[in-house]
Amino acid sequence: MQLSVWKSWFHKIRHSNKTDSMYTVDKGPAIPEEIRGVIQQFFRTYNHFKGARSLQTDTFIREVFYATRQDPRDQRTIEEMEAYIQHKNVQRLRLKSYVIDEYLRLGEKVCMIGVTREFSNSFKNRVLYFLTKEEGSWKFHHIARSHHGTVLDKFQIKEQTGFVIGNEKAALLFMTHTSSADASTYMTGDYVHVEGYLEVEHEIGSPLYYRVVRMNRVH
Repeated sequence: MQLSVWKSWFHKIRHSNKTDSMYTVDKGPAIPEEIRGVIQQFFRTYNHFKGARSLQTDTFIREVFYATRQDPRDQRTIEEMEAYIQHKNVQRLRLKSYVIDEYLRLGEKVCMIGVTREFSNSFKNRVLYFLTKEEGSWKFHHIARSHHGTVLDKFQIKEQTGFVIGNEKAALLFMTHTSSADASTYMTGDYVHVEGYLEVEHEIGSPLYYRVVRMNRVH
């Protein structure tokens, strides 16, 4: 996947159609049936995390685990991570509906969807999911979360450029390759909307950070 491809995106909210009593699937973007079927199955089992295991890569499991646990020193097995997430999901809000408002094919074996999710307390958020094709089957591989804030700090470590984005009370660390357009475009003080997925190929104990997928200045 290349950043130049990620930048070629569109954003269209369309009317949704109900598929059952709980979930709403948008029929707008033209998504191949084999991919749409995987998406539908994934969200039907959303509230029972283990039910979608065959639709998730190990990387996806790690991302959800570390986003939930927030402890980079925790080095559990994939099975233990999955059990932890399942236990936490029991205590969480139920997914009420979802709307697919974006679809982008990034290659023969990679695609991205934008999804607006609504939970049982009427809370809504929007995330990007990246699916990859492994051994003939499509699986959820990354989840990129949206974040708004001011670039509080910008720095460089070897071939990586880091952005601390948020406010004085809370901020997240985002990283991108120094050769990317984002690294040269955005500066300290800019107010931005950034989307990124949690980097899970980290050294034990190193800080958690998000890999930038795309970033836009908010005026």
